[in-house]
Amino acid sequence: MKKCFLPLTAAVLCSILTACSGVKYQGESLPPLSSDTPVKFYLASELDKMPGVAVLGTAEYTARPSLTSKDIRSILQSAARDEGANGIRIVFMEKIPDGEARKDQINNTGAPQWNVSDNSDTSLSYMKNTINYSDVRDKEKTIYKTFVKAEFLSVPETLQNVEPRR
Repeated sequence: MKKCFLPLTAAVLCSILTACSGVKYQGESLPPLSSDTPVKFYLASELDKMPGVAVLGTAEYTARPSLTSKDIRSILQSAARDEGANGIRIVFMEKIPDGEARKDQINNTGAPQWNVSDNSDTSLSYMKNTINYSDVRDKEKTIYKTFVKAEFLSVPETLQNVEPRR
């Protein structure tokens, strides 16, 4: 039994890490940048006016429904730093249906911010929320995950702080 435990544990751990691997990148990798190095997002129109910008490769990322656009940007920036890129251009973005959730599940995403003390104000608000959650007219809503395709860029330092010509 002990002989099977270690390989089985390793296989399960490997599959979990693969499922949560995050950003899939194909392209050239440069030495990783430090965590404090800024990674900027660029529009295609800005890049047209910036000579010397090189596309290192393409990254794809599918974000869970609970992630915000700020979270997605942060994940892409971190992955770009790991590949030595200091710029990102979003090529494609799509919302993909990922199931359905009840209204109370969607509204409950900020639960840690709720005030749980019991006074007349919170009791009234709790009663209103209970009535809203029990509303059957809009029982389930589609939730979406976000698919992002981006190019990781190498932007010369001389162009990073220069405002592109309009």
